[in-house]
Amino acid sequence: MKLGNRVRRTMRPVIVAVVLAGIGGTVVPPAHAQTTALNRVMRQKLEHAQAVLAAVVTSNWVELERNSRALAAITNDPAWMVLQTPEYTKQSEAFVRAANDLLEAASRRDLEAAPLAYVTLTMRCVQCHRYAARARIANAGH
Repeated sequence: MKLGNRVRRTMRPVIVAVVLAGIGGTVVPPAHAQTTALNRVMRQKLEHAQAVLAAVVTSNWVELERNSRALAAITNDPAWMVLQTPEYTKQSEAFVRAANDLLEAASRRDLEAAPLAYVTLTMRCVQCHRYAARARIANAGH
């Protein structure tokens, strides 16, 4: 088998997880395919993140509050903690802080803070997914 084909097959689950997550926040478990529970959490997170974007763009403060709260609450699902590392914990806490900042901006009806908080939330997801992908690749060799 050519190296390129092996890399594509190895990276496929990581790519699928990132796509399913949309803006991402949780990750594929190291050395395992995405579980049904994690897939459910990823889909919920994606739905709420899409609703947050729509609410930010339309200044729908009620929906922004509801979906920001839901995003923070998703982290309480046991499926969320796919890695048991200090770095993953740090990434998860940063995601919760970003969701709470979004909720605060919504409760203040702050037209400037809400989009910035959304961008921060998005960046937290992307950073966590990068970390998880590196961790998964590192663990695949063990």
